[in-house]
Amino acid sequence: MKKSVRTKRTVTELLAVKNKSLISRIRYRNLPRHTFIYCRSRNISARFLADAEAEGFTFGDGKKPAEKEHDDIYSLHDDLTISFTGWAGHVMFRNAAGNIIRIDYGKYIAGEPHYQI
Repeated sequence: MKKSVRTKRTVTELLAVKNKSLISRIRYRNLPRHTFIYCRSRNISARFLADAEAEGFTFGDGKKPAEKEHDDIYSLHDDLTISFTGWAGHVMFRNAAGNIIRIDYGKYIAGEPHYQI
């Protein structure tokens, strides 16, 4: 039996994840892409912020992730910035309409193959 080798997953890799729905990828291809990171606990949120900071991500105001409060949903951007989602982002995350990628960060760092919500 072959032993599986676990590799460290990075936050930057999440920017390349495609929408798991082919229909959504085709229908919404001209809309801006939104990548949401879901953290189901404060510990996972702290891990996400630490990992993001280690890879050079900052918030839009230039502050380091460790300087910010924890939240359950973050938005990840191609320019290596993170933002809080607010109520509109939470609605987008919950409804998943459009070119939206939703990542369960706890599953992602655990190495689970089905980390996309």
